[in-house]
Amino acid sequence: MENQMFWLQGDQNIHPILRGRRNADAVVVGGGFAGLNIALWLCRAGLRVILLEAETLGSGASSRCLGKVSLLGGVSYSHLERRHGREVAAAYGISQQNAFTAVRELAAQPGAQCGWMEEDDHLTAMSAEEERLFEEQQAMERAGVAARLERATQSPMPADCTLTMRDMALVHPMRYLRWLVLQGEKLGLKIFEHSRVIAMETNLALTERGSVLAPYIVVATGYPVVNTPGWYFLRLIQKQGWLMPLGGSAPFSGMYGDWHGRYVLRRLGKSMLMQVNGGRVGEKLLFDPAEHYKTHYAPYLDNAPATQLYGGIDTYSADGLPYIGPYGAKTPNMFVACGFGGRGIIGSMLAAQSISARVLGLTNEGDSIYSGQRRGEGMLAEQVEAGLSIAGHYLGSLRHFHAPYCPHMGCKLRYRPKERIWECPCHGSRFDDIGRIKNAPATRDAVIRYRRRG
Repeated sequence: MENQMFWLQGDQNIHPILRGRRNADAVVVGGGFAGLNIALWLCRAGLRVILLEAETLGSGASSRCLGKVSLLGGVSYSHLERRHGREVAAAYGISQQNAFTAVRELAAQPGAQCGWMEEDDHLTAMSAEEERLFEEQQAMERAGVAARLERATQSPMPADCTLTMRDMALVHPMRYLRWLVLQGEKLGLKIFEHSRVIAMETNLALTERGSVLAPYIVVATGYPVVNTPGWYFLRLIQKQGWLMPLGGSAPFSGMYGDWHGRYVLRRLGKSMLMQVNGGRVGEKLLFDPAEHYKTHYAPYLDNAPATQLYGGIDTYSADGLPYIGPYGAKTPNMFVACGFGGRGIIGSMLAAQSISARVLGLTNEGDSIYSGQRRGEGMLAEQVEAGLSIAGHYLGSLRHFHAPYCPHMGCKLRYRPKERIWECPCHGSRFDDIGRIKNAPATRDAVIRYRRRG
């Protein structure tokens, strides 16, 4: 089930493949939440927009996310305060709340049918970690975000205390994505599927069968497919996680996730949906996700069976904040939106608001904390640490002498026989067992040569 989509929407339209040369005011690369949100906001600004998707709309992380829309989780406010100061934490809080409000207004529109359902969100911890939750609650309060620390918890999992945010929400990801498509197409958005971008210039996006010439380019793939400018391949990592629909009835209300980010649990109708998070793509799996659930979580959920397993990938930045804004210091007309760290629904709205404002010549001072060229002692230290980690994975991959190369930057691939997938330990590109690309940042298939035996 590693490569299948969990959230399916049967009435999706089939969009054509890009063929020949097209002209537009803006071209958006990537057909997930980020790409479609940005495209919609640019259409609302009056631009002629073309969106290019390598596979089908929402076939990446968007179809394997939990559907959680919350201000709780992700990079912590206490971490932002310690590393970057209270001003950065306050700017983060304001921008996140604005994005949440915009998602709610869009998803709750008449006719949207996105499954919008308000639920309380709970971050759980044991008594030894209560001080961490208290620090987080205080930092959130200073940033203008209201959360309550509660010692009485209804969590189905072992927990002594919770940090709770009222009136957060759940949404059906693919219905929400479909609503973005419908709203965009009403405003003239042109969408092309199976049109993987293989190269870009400052105002030109090239696919295998066509190209789009536009004064503005937005790269909204899960992992940026252009290495320079920006050097994002030194500042991003991809992590894997698994969605597990569970049998039985849900013995709780709301959403629950633990302080360490190991799992998130929500209701799905009368049943449950769980996300179990793993390590970095390309590294050896520390546990079998199905067995891990059965051993560590199922006993607290009346041994509800995990009926299926859906693997997904999320991209994380070095310091926890997404990268949103100009691709590089010298490319004011080329933008990037990535590194949402498993919070793509809110992150994509934040990107749409920020990038569309920049295209219109408007600026928001708080947006600078998401810039790909952001500065600060704490941010620089974290980015250097991430770069050294990636370099270490590259050198380590060279030991696998007979392994095939990743076409992205030449790292040696590693094979996962159970899933029949080749993975890049450096940047997270994935390929099937014969080398066909499944996940960015690679833009070409890998060459897989099997040696004859005997």
